[in-house]
Amino acid sequence: MKNILIVGCGLLGSSLLRRIKKKKMANKIYIYEKSRSNIAKIKKLKLPGTILKKLEDGVVKSNLIILCTPMSEYKNLILKMNKFLIPNTIVTDIGSSKIESSKIIKKFLRKDIFWTQSHPIAGSEVSGPEHGKQDIFENKWCVLIKEKNTKKNHLEFLNKFWKKIGSKVVVMSAEKHDKIFSITSHLPHLIAYNLVMSAQDFEKKQKYDLIKYSAGGLRDFSRIAASNEFKII
Repeated sequence: MKNILIVGCGLLGSSLLRRIKKKKMANKIYIYEKSRSNIAKIKKLKLPGTILKKLEDGVVKSNLIILCTPMSEYKNLILKMNKFLIPNTIVTDIGSSKIESSKIIKKFLRKDIFWTQSHPIAGSEVSGPEHGKQDIFENKWCVLIKEKNTKKNHLEFLNKFWKKIGSKVVVMSAEKHDKIFSITSHLPHLIAYNLVMSAQDFEKKQKYDLIKYSAGGLRDFSRIAASNEFKII
C-alpha cells in the first residue's frame, strides 16, 4: 500500500493511524480533520501522518481512503471527493449502521467509484485522538459489506488490510449486518442510555445522590451510555 488517507481522526481514526504506522502499512499517511481541538491534540501527541487543510489534496494522492467520521458527514464528504476520486481508489469507512449509509453512498457517490463498507467492532466510551490505541482492533471482529456492485479485488484487499491491522474478518450483507448489530450493539446502548437518564431524572426530582451509591451494574450501564454509538448511527 502506497498512501492512505484517514478522514476524521478521533478515537478510531487515531487508533488506525497508530496501527498503520506500527505495522508499516503505508508509505505516507494523510489526515483530514475539521476539529481544531483534535488537530491540536494530534500535533501535541506527535502522531504520525501529514495533516491536510484541503480534503482533495489527500484524495488525489491516496490509494486507500478510510472515513472515520459520523455518518451525518458522509454526504458532504462524498460531494467534496467526487471530483477528485479515480476509479481504482479504494474507499471504505468504519460506521456501525450500513443500510442507511448504503443509501447515502448510492445516491451521492459518483457511479464509477466503488465504496466497500467496513465495520471494525472496536471502541470505547471515551472519544478523541488522545484516547486512541494502536492495538484497539487486535482480535476484534471487522465486518465487510458485500453488495451487488462490490468489486472483488477491493473486497479482497480490505480483507487483507483489516487482518494485518489485527482484526478477524467476516463478510455479510448490509441487511444481515444491521439486524445483528441492532440486537448486539444498538439495543444495549439504547437501554443503557434510557436507564441512566431515568436514574438522573430520579436524582433531580427526589434530590438523592442516587448515582453516588450505585453498584457495579449501574456503573457499567453508565459507561455504555457514555459511549458515542449514537453519534455514529
